[in-house]
Amino acid sequence: MNVRGPLEVSAGAFAAANTGDPVWQRLWLRCQQHDWNSLALVGSSKRDPDGMLEIANGMARLAAELGQELIVIDARDMGLKDLPRVQEQVRNLTNRSKRCVVVLRLVSENATTVPLAQGLDAALLGVFIGETTSVGATRSIEEVGRSKFLGSIVIAPKR
Repeated sequence: MNVRGPLEVSAGAFAAANTGDPVWQRLWLRCQQHDWNSLALVGSSKRDPDGMLEIANGMARLAAELGQELIVIDARDMGLKDLPRVQEQVRNLTNRSKRCVVVLRLVSENATTVPLAQGLDAALLGVFIGETTSVGATRSIEEVGRSKFLGSIVIAPKR
């Protein structure tokens, strides 16, 4: 996830998130270079449908190890009728100075990604090698807004 270049991780590394792992250290430290209370993780994979959720949960484990709280919201399957409720949930958390990570699908797979991600402080794009197309990634970045994205996480397939 680099601010200007990607961080590469293998999908199996998600469960092993800890403060001693250099990949997770880089992800955490690079995210901390920016001021945010709400962060969108945008991406999806048919081979690894929980990949982005696992990254969010890994980040929450790191936060806990560091004595911080990071709440994970799974909004991958959010519909139009759910949008106001999720937006209010994020607002309630951030108004109480709580940090949250919201997991979303690519824009091409769920149009509600756009308004929700636009209302968050920052975003990371999950790029699954062999699955995420440049068109899908570019469309998500452009529709959400390039300035929201801190960078990308390149995810190698599970072995």
